[in-house]
Amino acid sequence: MGFFSFLKGKGNEPEQTNAPVQEKTQKETVVIDMSKSQENLNKVLINMSKDSKVDMSKHTARVAVAMDYSGSMSNLFANGSVQDTITRLLPISLKFDDNGELECWLFSNGKERLKAVTKDNYKDHVKQVMKKAHMRMGGTNYAPVLTEMVHYYKDIEPSSIPAFIIFITDGENWDTEETNDIIRELSEYNIFVQFVGIGDEDFKYLKSLDDMKGRKHDNTGFTAVEDMCKMTDEELYTELLRQYKDWLNNK
Repeated sequence: MGFFSFLKGKGNEPEQTNAPVQEKTQKETVVIDMSKSQENLNKVLINMSKDSKVDMSKHTARVAVAMDYSGSMSNLFANGSVQDTITRLLPISLKFDDNGELECWLFSNGKERLKAVTKDNYKDHVKQVMKKAHMRMGGTNYAPVLTEMVHYYKDIEPSSIPAFIIFITDGENWDTEETNDIIRELSEYNIFVQFVGIGDEDFKYLKSLDDMKGRKHDNTGFTAVEDMCKMTDEELYTELLRQYKDWLNNK
């Protein structure tokens, strides 16, 4: 996948257009076998269920991804790394999701909901959907997209089925207070957010969430991934799902 090892720390980027990036960092071409990834995910879920009150191999959830669309991510969109990420996340939604779709949002200074990823459109989802987004690449705010996702799962599509949000970012957010507020609010609902920090950023804010006060439940997880291409499917899915499993067992 050639994912994220070349990322550098990011500051406050000026807003950019979403025009195609001219220079692309070379990345190793790896063919992702979707059926093999699904098989490996099943192995992880069976293993997780051995010490869990919840049988993860039979679990149902509404699965979504929020993908960073800030300026420092432009090269990853251009060189295929984000597409590889979507491909590796799709087996989770095919296994868990009640309608087999991976709901999809982009975020930067603002947010934009996109067409869901499915087994029929995933192969060119970045090219056909994400790169045609109306939102421009810019800075990094977490709160607007989290607020919209909470509204969607709480008000527009309410359900007793939990929502599992995979939130991928390569940098610190500018709106920490607003993000704190929405994370405290969503702890009241049947929603879990797994933050994934990519690259070599320190992610002080995301690391601090474990100590956040004022939440009904610890409803977030965080993992740092410098280079996803070096992770096996088993390692990746275990890292993405272990804190979610703990939340399911404790809520």
